Amino acid sequence: MQTGYLNLDGWEGLTSQRVEVLSQTPKRTRIRALTRTKLAGRSRWLQPGQTALVPQYAVTEKPRGSVTT
Repeated sequence: MQTGYLNLDGWEGLTSQRVEVLSQTPKRTRIRALTRTKLAGRSRWLQPGQTALVPQYAVTEKPRGSVTT
């Protein structure tokens, strides 16, 4: 498995969180959280080990904003 960064644009600016990339479809990427990870939306969080589908453009190999742990 490869690691990547989930990039979110919020009121605090652009943030990047490290995640594990499990698989990809043409429009979505399945990720696994390595730490407590914020998702888009009001209060969506992934606990370590949980998986989610996110848009492909939100996951990059290098961080685009400030890296949070």
